[in-house]
Amino acid sequence: MKSIPGFFICILISFCSFAQPGTWKQVGKAGDWKGTLQAVEANGKIYTIEASGILYQTDPFTGMWQKIGNPDFARTAFLFHCNGMLYTIETDGSLYAVSPLNGTWKRVGQAGAWKATIAGTILNDRLYTVEAGGTLYATNLMDGAWKAIGKRDFAATKFLMAANDRLYSIETSGSLYEINPADGTWKQHGKAGEWRGTLAGIVTNGTLYTTEVNGALYETDLANGTWHQLGKPDFRATRFMTADRERLHSIETSGSLYEINIR
Repeated sequence: MKSIPGFFICILISFCSFAQPGTWKQVGKAGDWKGTLQAVEANGKIYTIEASGILYQTDPFTGMWQKIGNPDFARTAFLFHCNGMLYTIETDGSLYAVSPLNGTWKRVGQAGAWKATIAGTILNDRLYTVEAGGTLYATNLMDGAWKAIGKRDFAATKFLMAANDRLYSIETSGSLYEINPADGTWKQHGKAGEWRGTLAGIVTNGTLYTTEVNGALYETDLANGTWHQLGKPDFRATRFMTADRERLHSIETSGSLYEINIR
């Protein structure tokens, strides 16, 4: 049998090492995302809004980025994507649809109608938001029409996510809940308080991924709330998480961007 050259063995070992779930590598230049205020992944790109108010598009494979449009977004409080468009909620509570091609925008619905929003997510082409008073709202992104759903049970929501035609919240208590978007009824998943240390979270492929204050990355089965750790506790500095179907991306407090393998 012919031996494999050492050079190729090194490449193979390196590839296999990164292929393990929870392993990571830096993308782009260190610190390029230092001023990031909001981040979302869509259309095969990472979109970020910086403290300068500029919207950027980043290639998640190379880290190359480009500015989009004018510096109109310094007051953006939330950033979402749906059907190829970006949507922002500004600090004044107004909702805007933003073109990811050129950064042009238009207001959707009444000015200031989302002023009290504390968390939000997209599910089935609708924007779901939770207000400080605890009410869950569903918004039609075509015209901004909204309606309240269920009781005022959600004032303690810290993160709101969507998967499998359901909403999921992590509360300030650290408990995980599944919410029926039709009527606002909910049920707890997993043990109470198990997500108390969550720094950031994202759902992809119907699975919840969270980074915790201890640096661990956890994968949670949303069917029952069971979880397990991926890789080493390397994620204490995660500030934002985005995802496509195969990998996660983490923007650290240092402003550096990392790709995290989950398969």
